[in-house]
Amino acid sequence: MSNQPSIVGAWKMTIAQTATSPEALETMQTFFADGNYLETNNNPQAGSTGHGVWIGSGDTYHYTFQVFVSDTQGNYMGKRVIRTTIQMDSPDHYTGRGTADVIDVAGNVTKNVFAAPIEGARMKVETCVAA
Repeated sequence: MSNQPSIVGAWKMTIAQTATSPEALETMQTFFADGNYLETNNNPQAGSTGHGVWIGSGDTYHYTFQVFVSDTQGNYMGKRVIRTTIQMDSPDHYTGRGTADVIDVAGNVTKNVFAAPIEGARMKVETCVAA
């Protein structure tokens, strides 16, 4: 078995609060072995489930994904494309930084609307103890 870290698996990730990220977010991420990526977060206003792709090896990875965005009434407002670079500091932990472009319903792109540091921890199996 390789001792190099691998991003493949399920992760719990947090996005820090910054000037362009007014509230912290928690997300659940899955990096599939075939290079596909799936993410969901705890704030429906931040966007739908994200679908994307990743590349990298060793301790450096890059991923890009897209979410659809709606207003509080559920009306479609456009989408976000998020690009992230992460550095694994152990097989079960990483830090990084993400940026996002916003694309409105007319197709107008606003670059780098969002930028924030992120931190991820690999999910671990928790055993069930019968009562």
